[in-house]
Amino acid sequence: MKKLNVGDRMLLGFLYACTGLFSLLCLFPLWVALVASFSDEMSMVRNGYGLWPASFNLTAYKLVFTGTDSVMQAYLITIVTTAAGTLLTLIVTSAFAYPLTVKTLKARRQISLYAYATMLFNGGLVPTYILTTRLLHLQNNMLVLIIPAALNAYNVFLMRNYFATLPDALAESAKIDGANDMYIFYKIMLPLSKPILATIGLFAAMGYWNEWYKVLLFIDDQRLYTLQYLIMRIQTQVDFLQSSLGARAREALGGQSIPSVGLRMATAMISIGPIILLYPFLQKYFLKGITIGAVKG
Repeated sequence: MKKLNVGDRMLLGFLYACTGLFSLLCLFPLWVALVASFSDEMSMVRNGYGLWPASFNLTAYKLVFTGTDSVMQAYLITIVTTAAGTLLTLIVTSAFAYPLTVKTLKARRQISLYAYATMLFNGGLVPTYILTTRLLHLQNNMLVLIIPAALNAYNVFLMRNYFATLPDALAESAKIDGANDMYIFYKIMLPLSKPILATIGLFAAMGYWNEWYKVLLFIDDQRLYTLQYLIMRIQTQVDFLQSSLGARAREALGGQSIPSVGLRMATAMISIGPIILLYPFLQKYFLKGITIGAVKG
């Protein structure tokens, strides 16, 4: 290994310092939000946001977890839909994208054009609602949170571009040895595609984890509420209490004010926690996959 001179070490130290400072700046808002979630509402009104709770208070988390079964059920539904949806997304996206790179598929350009058209046009909200509820009968069904978002044209093209970067000689040599297309896809292409699979998997997981709009449209059963939708309802109810029933709400809380700011921060911490823990494990694949999949064609 080449030994660095003084100038190189100084430059490297400066770059590390800049990277560390940038990382702290990125973590600063997250830390402030975490502190606010544990702070008393009145102390925040008087003193504003701080780096440490001026008056430690768990009221916001108590309000979120009032009726623990509902929150835990919503967590379970969100975890199940995220895991199943991400797996389904990877399966159907890779199965759609790989044939588009196989030169023996004569209609691959027409299929690509059809997929691209879905990025430009859609049927609209009302036809989608009618299709989902009256024809597919997916209302109050967990599948409505999983299936519609499983296939996305952008992800297909991203994965297709990545597959196109893999050497054709791999598939050709495998065919000489008697392998069929399914074997090549499953045993050769997919193991070499971990970066793009991790990238699309992260995109899909974030989309499923943050889903609430489909719940608003298609789900009436409280047992199927996702975490994000339940949190949105909690925040809406607290805003209503604070605006219309402020006196009664304060009386119910023993004279305390409703921690609207703290509640928002607490729900943010609860909802983003798993994604923050997942991202570091996928970061090295994410950067490589998004770069190659987006640039190569």
